Amino acid sequence: MFKKISISIYIILIAFILSIILSTIYIYTYDNYHLNGYSHIMLKEETFAHWYYGSKILQQIDNGIPVFVAGEEMFTKPLPQRLVALYSHLIDFEIIENWNNIKISLGNKILFLFFQSIIYYISILIFYLQISKIFNNKTTLIIIIFLCIEPTIFQYHSSFWTESFYLSLQLLLFSFMLEKNDNKKHYLLIGLLLGLLFAQRSAGIFYVIVVLLYYFFNSNNDKYKKISLIFLSYMTICVVIGVHNYKRAGIFYIMPLEGKYGMYKYFAKDILATSQNETVDQINKSEVKKAVKWIKNELPKLDYNKYKSTNSPLEIGFAIQDEKFRVKYYGYLNKRSYEILLNNPVITVKKIIKGFLHFSVLNPFFIFYDYEYYKEYSSNEIGDFAYSDEHKKIIPIRIIYTLIIIFFTVVGSFICLKKNPKIFYLVLMSIFYYYLILGWYGKTRLFVPNLIYISIFFSLGLEHSLRKINLIK
Repeated sequence: MFKKISISIYIILIAFILSIILSTIYIYTYDNYHLNGYSHIMLKEETFAHWYYGSKILQQIDNGIPVFVAGEEMFTKPLPQRLVALYSHLIDFEIIENWNNIKISLGNKILFLFFQSIIYYISILIFYLQISKIFNNKTTLIIIIFLCIEPTIFQYHSSFWTESFYLSLQLLLFSFMLEKNDNKKHYLLIGLLLGLLFAQRSAGIFYVIVVLLYYFFNSNNDKYKKISLIFLSYMTICVVIGVHNYKRAGIFYIMPLEGKYGMYKYFAKDILATSQNETVDQINKSEVKKAVKWIKNELPKLDYNKYKSTNSPLEIGFAIQDEKFRVKYYGYLNKRSYEILLNNPVITVKKIIKGFLHFSVLNPFFIFYDYEYYKEYSSNEIGDFAYSDEHKKIIPIRIIYTLIIIFFTVVGSFICLKKNPKIFYLVLMSIFYYYLILGWYGKTRLFVPNLIYISIFFSLGLEHSLRKINLIK
């Protein structure tokens, strides 16, 4: 038994060292500026926002604003920027070198990547201690190897995207759910982990439903007490976020604003354009008229005439100065997106299926090309890589790799259903959850959280297949 544990710990340790090496290489190569001389190669778009807002939090605290109130409008996830602020404070690092053009300072970032790798691999160790009680040694070993070095997962520990901490929270949550424990603190902790999951990434907001359903159908005693404790501690995190926004801006809200208009911006508007056979510009004009009419009726304190000449409904949101009104307006866009989807069911279903297919294709090369393409080319947009020749060349490799993972995952799912039905339904519900919440978008990076759950099915399937061909006993 000691030998088996040693092998797993050895693998975790080696993977951690490899992660540190890759992070060091990336920092040495890409902790620099884009060709324009001020945009940072590793910190741009969403990742830039986390570091910029983290710097703003520290600036506000230095100016006497209380810690709980400090922060800007909750445009994106609330936890990452606070992790950055804490990191910057602890190592005394000035994030912004030049506030005139918001230029990120070079250096002093490697420890952040080290820290998130440490958290992730400790989470794997904790997860290992639970699954080793459930699965045989060979299956457990394959699960650990998959979680440690699967390249799609592995790459994110050497980047500043939100994935690494999110995956760590998933593993910790999964571990506590697999542990048999009737202590009240155990279920309160599960709820807190759910709250942190949401605070780290908006996609985690409804995962509490999956967890509550799991305990409702699988608890033999005190199920309502368990559910109540989980929900109570989860809601505590949500209320803290909402109260923070109320204290800061005078309006209680929990969901980041990007979550309110994301469906409209990336999905619904395209469906409307297809259904009406019009260009996006034509759709924007008609949608602006609807939005202005809504503002006139629902936000009478605003001068709706100011927004008639805007180019799109999203520009109206950017133009609204008062955060209270902006939050309400983005709520309108959210409702409008679902109205569009329901009015165009056939087109919506077709687009969802297309999104699901693209969503499912793994991309182990994302971080490298995210850095390299931005460094070497004149474009300021990450997404431009998707239209490059380099992107087209790796598509066949990605598809083959994805199909291999899917094959063993499907085989393993049947084995899991037969041997561990409770875990089967938890894993299956979790995978379906991320398809439902994010699959429509079709962005492959958003699929990564599913790999935590897929690791169970994949490992069972691979071990079964290796036994069938007599490669293992």
